[in-house]
Amino acid sequence: MKYKALSSIFYSDNSKYLKTYTDRYNSESTYRFNFKVGEYGSFVVINHDILQRVESIMELDRELLKKMNSVPPIALDQYKKKCLIDEIRMTNEIEGVISTRKEINEILNDKTYENKKRRLYGLVKKYQLIMEEDIPFSKCEDIRSLYNELVLKEVIEENSKNEPDGSIFRKDRVYVQNPSGKVIHNGIYPEDEIIKCMTDGLSILNNEDYNFLIRIAVFHYMFGYIHPFYDGNGRTSRFISSYLLSQKLQYLVSYKLSYTIKENISSYYKSFKETNDEKSRGDLTIFVIKFFDMLIKSLNDLCESLDDRSNKLDYFGDIADKISGEDDKKGTILFILIQNTLFGEEGLSVDELHDILNYGKYKLSNVGKSKIRSSLKELQEEGILYITKSGKKNLYDVDLDAMSNLN
Repeated sequence: MKYKALSSIFYSDNSKYLKTYTDRYNSESTYRFNFKVGEYGSFVVINHDILQRVESIMELDRELLKKMNSVPPIALDQYKKKCLIDEIRMTNEIEGVISTRKEINEILNDKTYENKKRRLYGLVKKYQLIMEEDIPFSKCEDIRSLYNELVLKEVIEENSKNEPDGSIFRKDRVYVQNPSGKVIHNGIYPEDEIIKCMTDGLSILNNEDYNFLIRIAVFHYMFGYIHPFYDGNGRTSRFISSYLLSQKLQYLVSYKLSYTIKENISSYYKSFKETNDEKSRGDLTIFVIKFFDMLIKSLNDLCESLDDRSNKLDYFGDIADKISGEDDKKGTILFILIQNTLFGEEGLSVDELHDILNYGKYKLSNVGKSKIRSSLKELQEEGILYITKSGKKNLYDVDLDAMSNLN
């Protein structure tokens, strides 16, 4: 039987409302938290709906790992970058912040820190290093420190009045509005209460007696409910969830959360609204179920996307063998370009091709730049390359339709 929100039961079957709440709250299979939603202690019922979704998430995560392992390293690296750009664009777009693939890509490619003062630099670099950093979440100051790195610069540039003015968070009231301007939620107030609630939330997040996926979902809800800052709450909360997911699941999942939320934004906001309703009496179960559904969709989409690209890679790889004949180096160059076209974000330059072929963990063979240029010229004459510009450099991609026609 589908789990119904208490707020829904209040209107549809009021005679069962109080008993249902009492049974849920006092059940042996319920997680009860030291955090109040309105006047009521929050809780999650560990029912069939929850357990089934946890199992699905773990199964899909294992399936995703298999699919990632079946993809060539170059292709997987390019795909990671593509997903990362999508994720950053979407987490900004949810908040009405416009960011382009080009500006995100330029920051991702910056290895000299010359772009440190650029808009979005902190957010982009944090996502890029999500698997390499150990980010603490033990106290309120950790949240503020992360906020400063992620979004503070953009928040101030958008509206200097939104700079946090409390000892850690905000000291004034804040209201969450829907697109039409109607107030749908009041953030926690005053700052002493924000600090207490956030401390309780971090305690839940770090309590290993609770399932880690449930902890992530509950903290995601709590962050939105507390709303500790004037602006930038959504971007910060989604990054925290992505980071935490990357510690337990395949890292690609952390680059898909905001994208999936944006695709299902009405359902996402509805789950907050239902859970915030005082008639739900602190029951977070519906929100956790909806959050898990987002993860399941993200995992399914990633598996299907990798499958589709892998099938195309096999198909075009066979054509590449026919085109290159006995010229193995030309064939390798073409195969790398095909991988990049199918899995990547933009074309590859001669320098990038040279690095892929000769250096690092993806070293394939000793190929000089003159051979790369001559092979690219031959492939261009065969009409199967797209050539674009990045500054003075040519970037090379494969025209897959033209290749398919050659077959």
